[in-house]
Amino acid sequence: MHYCKQQNTTIKTIPTMKKALSLLVAALLVMGWSDVSKAASNYYASGNIGLVWFDDVEFHPTALDDQEEDDDYIKTLFDSGITLTGAIGCDLGDVRGELEMGYQVNDAKEALELNYIDDKPDPGPFPDDDDSKEITGEVSLVTFMFNGYYDIPITDSGLELFLTAGVGSAFWHFDEIGDADDPDAGEERSNNNGSTWAYQIGAGLSLPVGDNIMLEARYRYFNTAEFTVSDDDDFLDDIDNDDPFYADIASHSALVGLRYNF
Repeated sequence: MHYCKQQNTTIKTIPTMKKALSLLVAALLVMGWSDVSKAASNYYASGNIGLVWFDDVEFHPTALDDQEEDDDYIKTLFDSGITLTGAIGCDLGDVRGELEMGYQVNDAKEALELNYIDDKPDPGPFPDDDDSKEITGEVSLVTFMFNGYYDIPITDSGLELFLTAGVGSAFWHFDEIGDADDPDAGEERSNNNGSTWAYQIGAGLSLPVGDNIMLEARYRYFNTAEFTVSDDDDFLDDIDNDDPFYADIASHSALVGLRYNF
C-alpha cells in the first residue's frame, strides 16, 4: 500500500458535523441528570445484540509536506459485522444513567487508493496496476461508555421512546489486515492496536414484556476520535516512508435486547 503526505491543516481540521454531535452528546447527558434529585432510583441491567456497519475508514499520512496532484490516501471498505453491549444503570424515572461495555467487529473487504485532488481512483501501489485490492482480516473495538437516557412515554401500555448519548473510551485492534489473494502474506499483515476516546448517540423504543422486563430496539451511531497507527509491520512497509498514519472509526448499529429492572 502507498500513502502520500498531506498538509498540516487537514490533520487539525474537525468536521462541523462532529462538533454538532459532540454538543448533542453533552446536552443529552446534562438533560439526563438535571432532575436526579427529584426521582426515586431503580437499578437495572441490560444486554443487546445486533448488526453493525462500519463507515469506510480512511488512512492519511501524518507527515507534513506540500500536497501535490499525485498525493493519495487509502480508503478501506468493510462487510457488515456484529455488535454486543452489556450495561448496568440507574433508572430515575424519565432519565437514566448507565455504564456500558461493548464490542464491535467487522471483516475488512477492500482497499482503494484515492487521489486527494479529485477523490478518484489512482492506480499505483497495488499489483498489476489495480486501483483497488481485496483484503482480509478484521477490525474490532472494545468500548467502555457512560450513557445518559431520556425516556418519553408514548402509550398507556408502557411503550416508550428513548434518546441516548454517551462518551467514553474505545480500544481498537487491526487483526491480520492484508492481501486476500496472497497465500504467503501471513507475515506481511497488519496487527495494530491502541485506544482513543469515543462518543455515541442513538434512539429507540422499549416495551414491557414481563414483570420488570423491557424489550428494546434501537439505532446507534458511534464514532472514535482520530488515532495514530504506527508503520511498524511488513504489510505497511509498502509505504514509501516510515511515517505513521491517522484514522478514525465510525459505525451504525441496529440492536435488540432486554432490560431487567431489579
